[in-house]
Amino acid sequence: MSTPALQKSPFPDVRRVVTGHNPAGQATILEDALQPATSWGGFDTANPKYDLHYTGRIPAVVDSEISSKRKWVDEMKAHSSDVYAKEGALFRVSDFAPGSTTPVHRTESLDYGIVAKGSIVLILEDGKQVTLGEGDTIIQRATMHSWRNESGEWTRIYFVGLGAKPVVLGDGRELGEEWRSE
Repeated sequence: MSTPALQKSPFPDVRRVVTGHNPAGQATILEDALQPATSWGGFDTANPKYDLHYTGRIPAVVDSEISSKRKWVDEMKAHSSDVYAKEGALFRVSDFAPGSTTPVHRTESLDYGIVAKGSIVLILEDGKQVTLGEGDTIIQRATMHSWRNESGEWTRIYFVGLGAKPVVLGDGRELGEEWRSE
């Protein structure tokens, strides 16, 4: 079985504008550029993603370009293969091709999503399904789920993910990160 190639989304690349401070403390633009589409890698190679921002800790360091007397360092470059930020936050855009389905998975994260274009079906482990459309939001709280685009159109979702503690059941078992090939 061959690995599907990264598909070309009809949506434009995502423009990322990053602000910061100059040595005098004035607001300035650190970067203004289109972010290229990249692949999720081994578990979903067909649907493109756009990596926008990563911080490895909360509260975030927002003065590195002046406090360390060096240029702003884009942490996302070192973490583009991370699905979530274990102790920080991640901002990303995901495009879903018509007919595509993600693997069933759980990450140790609290994810906020906004459907910008199209529609997507959220499928939960207990079999419940909900269709989300443009403008709808999802607060994904470390649950087993997958995404399926049942429409004939592409879907774009903006996600912000925060690292979270594992879910602890009443008997003390922890529900950690998990990926299924169902």
